[in-house]
Amino acid sequence: MKYLFLVLWAFCALPIVAKAQLPPKEPSRISTTANLRDFLLTNKWTWRNVSAGVPDRECVFMPDGTFRHPHFTAKFVIKDIKTVELNRKGGEQAVMTFSDDYSTFEVLDFDKARRITGKRLPK
Repeated sequence: MKYLFLVLWAFCALPIVAKAQLPPKEPSRISTTANLRDFLLTNKWTWRNVSAGVPDRECVFMPDGTFRHPHFTAKFVIKDIKTVELNRKGGEQAVMTFSDDYSTFEVLDFDKARRITGKRLPK
């Protein structure tokens, strides 16, 4: 009976263990989209609406594929090692383009009327 209980417990716990992941590590250089994903996940970013002159907002990329801003959430898709697409519900889309050193980015906002700049926050 003890043996059966142990087998059942191990069988039930297996999916929990199988889903566990190690946190991403910041890559030393970005040469693939997987490197870029790890880089995005291991850093915090600012989002500055240049047109409106509002204060910077802190944003993060999440392992589940969401980009979180204090005022919205979007799914992110890495298109190449310099370009990330943000997709909000309703079909709105914005494209982030990163600088060569990945310290800053620029976006034409979802309404295609406002220029957004951002930068990586120091750790």
